[in-house]
Amino acid sequence: MKLFKCLLALLSLSFALNAFALSDDEYMEFSSAITDGNMKVVKKYIEADPALVNQKFFAWEPLQMAASKGQLEVVKYLIAKGADKDYMHPTSHNTAFHLAAFIGDVELLKYLASVGVDVNKKLKDNVSLIRYFREENDPKMVELLTKLGTKDDGCQEEKCFTYED
Repeated sequence: MKLFKCLLALLSLSFALNAFALSDDEYMEFSSAITDGNMKVVKKYIEADPALVNQKFFAWEPLQMAASKGQLEVVKYLIAKGADKDYMHPTSHNTAFHLAAFIGDVELLKYLASVGVDVNKKLKDNVSLIRYFREENDPKMVELLTKLGTKDDGCQEEKCFTYED
């Protein structure tokens, strides 16, 4: 009897979890709206399921997706709805702040810093954003990041990046 109850509970739970799962078409509409800045569609999905604000899509969260395309209004909305400001992709080690820096979006970087993101999260292999942009010969970005509180710490070796065969 306990096994039957357990299976019934598990079945019920799986239906409940799948009730909020996006179909392929919905996923495409939602992710496109995030990166294109279509606030009407973004709001439609988040209001229908607030958990989507921190949903992982191939380990990317909506906040990262919006930041990578410079969608400031979407970023503001997602943060207001509880997005994890400091989520780091497990493989690339990029946060929304990193992605905004990589595209050179000064306004977005300033906004993210103003809402308290961790501007000192390190890139892969413990490399700071300052080092990355210094090596990219981008003194304006180094200056901006320094003003926003990013530290020039982390790996100080000549070569910091590890490569696996």
